[in-house]
Order: sequence, then C-alpha cells, then structure tokens
Amino acid sequence: MGQLKCIMSAPILPGTVRDVVCGLRRDFYSRYCVAVLKAFIDDSGSGGDSTWYVLAGYLGTVDGWNSFDAQWTEVLHAPPRIEYFKASEAESLRPDGQWSGVSKELRDSKIDALIEVIGRCTRRSLCVRLRQRDYDQIIKGHIPEMWDNPYYLLFTMIVGVAINIERIDGESEDVDFVFDKDEQHERQFDLMLPPIRRMDTLDGRFVNAVRRDDKQFLPLQAADLLAWQTRRFNEPNDEPIRKHFIAARDCPPKKSELFILDRSRLTDMARDMLKAAANLKTSPNRSLKVRK
Repeated sequence: MGQLKCIMSAPILPGTVRDVVCGLRRDFYSRYCVAVLKAFIDDSGSGGDSTWYVLAGYLGTVDGWNSFDAQWTEVLHAPPRIEYFKASEAESLRPDGQWSGVSKELRDSKIDALIEVIGRCTRRSLCVRLRQRDYDQIIKGHIPEMWDNPYYLLFTMIVGVAINIERIDGESEDVDFVFDKDEQHERQFDLMLPPIRRMDTLDGRFVNAVRRDDKQFLPLQAADLLAWQTRRFNEPNDEPIRKHFIAARDCPPKKSELFILDRSRLTDMARDMLKAAANLKTSPNRSLKVRK
C-alpha cells in the first residue's frame, strides 16, 4: 500500500525493556536500541452491524505506561468497584453484569476518572476509521480473499500513522504495538506482520506488534474506551455529542491523530493490492483468489 511506507529497521526484541538491558551498566543503556514508545490499539464495529469500522488507542512512553496500571486499577476498584473496563458493558449497565445497580451518574464519574488516568500517562490518541458501506462497495470481493478485511487496511494505516506522526512532530522514536487479542482477527494479524516489516518509514522504526489479553494488559481497556466512543460518536443517530468521546480523544498532552480512509484512498489501496496480487500470482503455494 504505497501511501504508507514503513520498514522494520531493527530486530524484534523479545521480552520487556528490562529484559533487554538486564545486567547492563546503566551508563550504557542509551547505546542499546529498545522501543521507547508503545501503542495500545483496539477495534470497534467489527460485528458488521455498524456504520463505521474503527481502530483506535493511545501512544505513550514506556515510563508513562509503567505508571498506568496502578492508577487504572485504583479507579476500577474505587466504589462502585469493577474488575475491568469494557465500554459496551458500561453503556448498557446490564443488571446481570459488574455494573449492576450502578446509576448513570456514578458510571459517568468513573469513566471521567479513567480518562484522567489516560491523560496523565499517555502521549497522544490515535484513530483510523472507514465507512463499512465504502468498504463493501469498493473493496469487498474485489481483492484477494486473504486481504479482504477492514482490519487489514486499518491495521496497516494505524501503524503508519503512529510511526510517521512522531517524525513529522520532530521526533523519531521506535514504536512497539500491542493489539487486543481476539480469535476473529487472528488470521489477518498473522498475515499483516511480514509485509509491514518490509515497508519504508519516514524515520522512526516499527519494532514489533503483538496481540494481548485486555484483562492482563490494562492499557488495552483504555484503547477499548476510545475506539468504542469514537465509533458511537460517528454513528448517525439523534444522541447528543458524547462528552466522553471528546475527553478521551483530547486528554493526552499531544495533538490527537484522527485519520479517515475515504473512498478515494480505498480506491487507491484496492488498485495497489490488485497490482501486488498480480505480481505474486505465479509464486508457489500462494492463494490469492478474488471472490466472484
């Protein structure tokens, strides 16, 4: 996808930053390349019954994320106590869930407090989205089946946005990505990593991308909050402007980055994928069938 140029210019580093520098003299830390930025990303609208499909989350420093867990857990466990945050559950206040008996006012106060934690610990918000209708009309069924999924396009786009915006902003730090783990996108995720590692960047480096459980990696719950609020804010309905969307988008200190894959860009991407498929057509063990 020619519009995004991202390359992996450093090897994948296993484990944590602490693992990488374990045993190393502290005055030598700066000589070793580790990702100093981490982006936690979640999706919303993948059920197919939404107007928009969204990938969104937050970019922050390792130090910022290290201070996140304790603050997030403290707010979760404050009355009314919940064990984890899921935006759809908070919205519904289901009587058989962890929000049972909680008023809308108390729920909103807890979400306000969670957003304050995000603002203190992150660097900027990120969001890419596309209209399901545009995808269905321009992409669906017209490209190789292995690439025919909105998640594939948005994944590629948000990686490019996260890395390149840091360069445009005057910095070029390495970025490590953590995506929410779910069976629905497992195949697309595995297919996307190899080509993304071969793309050119403006400067900053794509270090790695992994999938994790949001019950264990709490920043993914913050990403869920933003992705869900972004999708609901953009749905055609008669709801008033959602204050939690505005707050979640704008709470980090750096400018939020919101990107829309419009019809023109989707058309360009479809053309590029068909060209790539033609180049790979004769490769052995390849299945690039386009559905008719």
